[in-house]
Amino acid sequence: MAVTITNNKRSKSVIRVTGTGNTLINLSSLSADSDETIQSASLTTVLSTSNGIWKIYRGDDSSGTLILELPEGVDWPLTLHDISISDGKTSNIFVTNTGANGTLILTVSKQAVYDPPATGM
Repeated sequence: MAVTITNNKRSKSVIRVTGTGNTLINLSSLSADSDETIQSASLTTVLSTSNGIWKIYRGDDSSGTLILELPEGVDWPLTLHDISISDGKTSNIFVTNTGANGTLILTVSKQAVYDPPATGM
């Protein structure tokens, strides 16, 4: 699977996964730079297309906690309803797709520590 991550410091990350099979997304890969250390990440938007099923786990593989199972196309803007999916938010994200192809886009809100810390806020 191909994975593209767009990170914004002190803000969200957008993860795009394409293809079939499975992939691991480490929390550390959500850092915008070396000054940002990610402690947790919660899903805030989920978009998907596939002729199969996307499964999203928290952990290093499919033995982790299954937090979402998405059939075919989904457009789920969780923040419009003031919710996020934060089950296992301190764990890595593991994604599988049973279909022949597809795209999954996840937006995550991040909690991080910064070195140097932010001042004057």
